[in-house]
Amino acid sequence: MTGRVVNEADKRITQAFGKGHTGVDIGWRQNEEDNKVFAHSAGTVITAVDGKDTTPGSRGLASYGNYVDIDHGNGYVTRYAHLRKGSVRVKKGDKVDKNTLIGIIGESGNVTGRHLHFEVFHNKQRIDPTPYLNEDFKQQVWYQSYDNVYKWNPNVLAGTNEYAGNFGIAIEAIYVDRYRIRVHDKKKNEWLPWVDKRSDYAGNIGNAIDGVQIEGATYRVHLRNGGWLSWVSKVDNSSNGYAGIYGREIDALQIR
Repeated sequence: MTGRVVNEADKRITQAFGKGHTGVDIGWRQNEEDNKVFAHSAGTVITAVDGKDTTPGSRGLASYGNYVDIDHGNGYVTRYAHLRKGSVRVKKGDKVDKNTLIGIIGESGNVTGRHLHFEVFHNKQRIDPTPYLNEDFKQQVWYQSYDNVYKWNPNVLAGTNEYAGNFGIAIEAIYVDRYRIRVHDKKKNEWLPWVDKRSDYAGNIGNAIDGVQIEGATYRVHLRNGGWLSWVSKVDNSSNGYAGIYGREIDALQIR
């Protein structure tokens, strides 16, 4: 299968998200194999409704006909609506992954033709599902810094306007969830070993950091008595790219 949810979903959109439409509609095909609906990704079924017919003019949840909701964690929930009567293959509480068949495109609920209505919620708010017809959901990444005044600073969520650190106070260690990281020790003038995601922090307590490299992330650093440097984009562990300037202490880190 190409893409997520149904085969070639991004090429089959009949109505886009927006202007009062809360999801994307994906048209059916004569080849019934292409009408199989799969869970977007791993999660837990929180709603599974079957046995409904076409109900023109219905409103609210009844308008979805036969539908499935899946909680994927990190605030993401997906909805698959207008499934064929009798085709729903999962029940509330089931664990699924992106290969799990959940139903067949149908015409239940308030419809004028056979299609799948696909919705994505994030933190209980509907968002545009279109990017997720081919992509994973963005995972929440938390990170924090250590300095010799405040010690471990509060966790910061990546992708926000927040940053880890305190201007004017050199960072000595960094912990990042989900990414591999290494730092350059200013005093020793050397790169420290890579630290695997979630396993430990990078740095030597007592020694300031003047370089940071994070595998797979987009990030920037702020220089003590200086300013923000340019963003560094998704280097890998074989790259020479890093954020920082040798000999200049770093006092803040931001990941997006």
